[in-house]
Amino acid sequence: MMADTKANASQANDTAPQANVTASQTKQKAEAVQKPAASGFLGKCRSGIAALRGTTESRLPVQIAYVYLTLPMLIFFLGWLKAPFSYLMEIVLVIGACLAIRHAPKIDVSRLTRAGLPKILLMAVLCVVWVYLSGIGKFAFQNFDHKWRNALLEKLVNNDWPVIIPDASPHFEKPIAMIYYFTLWLPAACAGKIWGLEAAHTFLFYWCVIGVMIVMTLLCGKLKKWSPWIMLAFILFSGLDTVGDFILHNSGDFTWFNTNHIEHWATGFQLSSMSTQLFWVYNQAIPAWIITLLLLHQKDNRSLIFIYAFSLMGCTLPAIGLVPVVAFLGISRVVKTYDLKKPLKENAVPILKEALTFENAAAGVLTALISYLFLKANSASTGGFRMTDMRRFLMSYLLMILLEFLVYYFAIYSRKKRDPLYWLSLISLLIAPMIRVGTSIDFVMRASIPALVILFILIMETLLESRKAKTHMQTAVITVLLALGSLTAYHEISRSVYKTIDHINHPENAIVASEIDLVEDACRRNFFGEYEDSFFFKYLAKKP
Repeated sequence: MMADTKANASQANDTAPQANVTASQTKQKAEAVQKPAASGFLGKCRSGIAALRGTTESRLPVQIAYVYLTLPMLIFFLGWLKAPFSYLMEIVLVIGACLAIRHAPKIDVSRLTRAGLPKILLMAVLCVVWVYLSGIGKFAFQNFDHKWRNALLEKLVNNDWPVIIPDASPHFEKPIAMIYYFTLWLPAACAGKIWGLEAAHTFLFYWCVIGVMIVMTLLCGKLKKWSPWIMLAFILFSGLDTVGDFILHNSGDFTWFNTNHIEHWATGFQLSSMSTQLFWVYNQAIPAWIITLLLLHQKDNRSLIFIYAFSLMGCTLPAIGLVPVVAFLGISRVVKTYDLKKPLKENAVPILKEALTFENAAAGVLTALISYLFLKANSASTGGFRMTDMRRFLMSYLLMILLEFLVYYFAIYSRKKRDPLYWLSLISLLIAPMIRVGTSIDFVMRASIPALVILFILIMETLLESRKAKTHMQTAVITVLLALGSLTAYHEISRSVYKTIDHINHPENAIVASEIDLVEDACRRNFFGEYEDSFFFKYLAKKP
């Protein structure tokens, strides 16, 4: 009896602290409910951060990405379309964006905690430094292509919208309009119209930083691994350009580490590293990265066309590379939801209901249609597609595909051979070099961007899986390949660092790309078109 009494007393003593803790927690919750919510912007930010605590998934990163893509298109509709169509498209796109935001898929945010804050801050710093070294904003050395990017922003800032040049003789016989995929610059151009061109460049820098941070968030959410190493691997990811350059162009003074641009080593072809994409064609790279990752995050078909539509005005050539991705994702989700036990009619209703949403059928289709009609008036669009002369470039093609991406596909084959995205991206990368638009090799360089993003994700997934399974050989092979590929990014980054430091020490050595007049430039037909006979400018656009 005494033993039982002592045991009961001991249990009572153990229960008492627990009861006190429970009571304390209940009191804290009650106080929290009674405490008035913080007002204003800071209060909303605190509420948003608090909502992420204690959860492993959130819609917020995807929702922010939707807003990032939607805002430039809203500016385009407002600035280029005549009043009735402008108001209509503004309403349709806003409604579509709101519905897409409402049904946004959740992604992994398990590391967005106080303990993970140092890693998140380090990743953010990497994003800022990477964009800084790209030359965006004119803060660091700008590569050759920036002269066209700067001139485009200048035209958008200093001219009324639509940008019309009444007299462009002797280069054009009729008045011309600037017709290009320029939506990434539009928020910065708005800032420039208020505060001037320099403010536009500064705003553009911050806008691109936000875009790269969105890429970082979507990428880590897809891999379910929040680590600075993931972001660093993305920054350094490339094919084995240095190996190809060594094989074809080595000499007695060949060096593996220098500041040269080496990605044109394969005659007639080029695939661009992630750093090269940002440093040379950021206006296409950032939208293409975001759109590809958003598509991969979708769990249904209700926003596929809505997301894809932004690519036409954001990254026209990557938009072509996205077509097989959108088609595959849409068809695969139909196959997964199709119930063989039900008749066709019963399957068709939910499938069509999911695909023919307002986001897709109204906002997505109309945005894509207007974008197409606008871009169709561009002079360069009349050149059309043609096949590469493979008889002339066959050996170069074979060496290029081996060193640029096949080595990676061989390395991850054992783990990814059953993943349809493995074969989809591989086929896309094999076909892209066989197609040309005009006389340049821009198509393979830009249309390959979505497939390269998918390849990077497959490589990172394999690396994480092989490390977990302690498959040391596969881990070592992938690590060595990534290290060799990173030398390409080293060339791009080291050139920017060297040139920028040299400018600091010798201000007379310019780091900003040379100023040009787009109308006078030899590549003028990439940016302008004789617009008067085009459907868009006849019926939809504002009159100059």
